[in-house]
Amino acid sequence: MDRVMGLPFTRRQLTIGFLAILVVVLLVLPQLLSQYWVMVMTMTAIAAALGYGFRFIMIAGRFTMGHAAFAGIGGYTAALFTTKVLENFWLGLLMGGIVAGLVALVIGAVVLRVPGLMFAIITMAVSEIFRYLVIMWRSLTGGITGVLNIPSPSIAGLDFGIDQVPYFYLIFGILVVSVLVMYRMERSRIGLTFHAMRQNDPLAQHLGVNIWRYRILCFAVACFFAGLIGAFQAHYWHYVSPATYTVMDSFTVFIYAYVGGLMYPAGPIVGAALMVGLSEGLRMAKEIAPLFYGGALILIIFFLPGGILSLPQESRTLLRQARARWRSMRDRFARAPGS
Repeated sequence: MDRVMGLPFTRRQLTIGFLAILVVVLLVLPQLLSQYWVMVMTMTAIAAALGYGFRFIMIAGRFTMGHAAFAGIGGYTAALFTTKVLENFWLGLLMGGIVAGLVALVIGAVVLRVPGLMFAIITMAVSEIFRYLVIMWRSLTGGITGVLNIPSPSIAGLDFGIDQVPYFYLIFGILVVSVLVMYRMERSRIGLTFHAMRQNDPLAQHLGVNIWRYRILCFAVACFFAGLIGAFQAHYWHYVSPATYTVMDSFTVFIYAYVGGLMYPAGPIVGAALMVGLSEGLRMAKEIAPLFYGGALILIIFFLPGGILSLPQESRTLLRQARARWRSMRDRFARAPGS
C-alpha cells in the first residue's frame, strides 16, 4: 500500500477525501457569499472548463489557437435554437455541444494531418473565419450585434432569473462532468496513446497507432465540451456576439492552462482561479491590468515553466541542489591545507 508520511491512508484515499471536501465547500460557499463573488466563481468555472479542454488537446501533441471559436459555435447554436426553433435550454445546451463536436470532426479530419505549428496557425485562421461568417450572415446571426434576449435556463418550470447561485451550480456540474470524462480518457489506454503521440509521432505510428483517428477523437471531445460551455455562456449572458470569441480569447484559455501547469490535470483549474482572481482584483485599474497579466505570465515562463503546480517539485530540486553545493563547499574547505 502506498502510505503517505506514515498516515493510515493511501495517496488515492487522501486525494479522494480532499476532492470530496473541496466539492462540499464549493457547494456550500455560494450560499454564504454575495452575488458578485458567486459570479466570479462562475467565471472561474467557465475558464477552468475551457482550459481543461485546451490541455486535453495538448496532451495529444497539438496546440490550438481556435478553442474559443468552438465555444462560440456552441453559443450561437444554442442561442439560435432557443430563440428561433424551440425555447428549451437543455436541448439548446446539448445541441451546442453536438454541433461544436461535429464541426471539430469535419475540420479535424482535414487539418489534424499537418504538423504542430501549422495546426496552430490553421486553427487561428478557422477562428477568424468563424467570426467573419457570424458578422456577415446578419439575417441569421444578427451580425456584429449578435443574438440578444436569450432566455434564462429553467428547471421544472423554475427560471434561474438573475440569481447567480443556480448558474454556478449548473456550470460547476458541467465542469465536473467534462473533467471526469477527459480525465478518465487520459488515464485509459486511449490517454496513453495520446501521450505517446505527443512525445514521438513517428514512433507511435510505427507501433501501429492510427494517430490521425486518435487526434480526431481527442479534438472532437474537447470541442464538444467547449460547445457546452459556449451554450451555457449564451444563456448566462443572455446574448452572444462575435466580439466574445476572438483569437485573443483562445490565447487567454492557453494562459489559464499554462500558468497552472499543462502536465498536471489540475493545472487549468488552478491557473483559471489565479488569473480570473487577478483580473477581478485589477478590475478598478483596467489600464494597467494587462501589465500585471503579462508580468505574471513572464514570471511563470522564466521561473516555473512547468506551471504553478510544479512549484513543490521545483522547490525540492532547488533544495537538493543547494544541499549538494553546501556539501561540496564543506568538503573542499575540509580538504584545504591548514584546515
